[in-house]
Amino acid sequence: MKPIEVIERLWHDAVVADLDGMEFVAGFADRVVAREYNGIGPEYLPAELRDKITSWLGVFEPAALVHDMRNYASDGTDGAFHYANEEFLANCRKCAAAKYAWWNWKRYRAYAVAKLLYRFVDGPFGWKAWMDCYNRKNNNQKKETE
Repeated sequence: MKPIEVIERLWHDAVVADLDGMEFVAGFADRVVAREYNGIGPEYLPAELRDKITSWLGVFEPAALVHDMRNYASDGTDGAFHYANEEFLANCRKCAAAKYAWWNWKRYRAYAVAKLLYRFVDGPFGWKAWMDCYNRKNNNQKKETE
């Protein structure tokens, strides 16, 4: 679970960058967002590795917050999966544009990295993470009704 201060910082950065999906994230209690946000990388990766990746790719961290909440709400469908990933790509680009001026070469490097991240999340590894969240949610709902 991430500290609420981290979630508040990411929320602020996401609003400044005008990220898509913030209305969606606003529908969750802070404690739920803090519990479900795990940094950059799928939940099945070790936490230490996700922490390293997040530190290396910190410019995209606000986009990962929105994406993690989309995964948390996974409905198991292909359409929603691709929507969440396309939103992630658009949000990564917005994060890069908010951090780096148009004339800074780092913006364009970040755009290229965002495209690589998109290919990862929209491929088999991302699908596994999507379905893991869907199955976890369904298993929890079954336990609640039993």
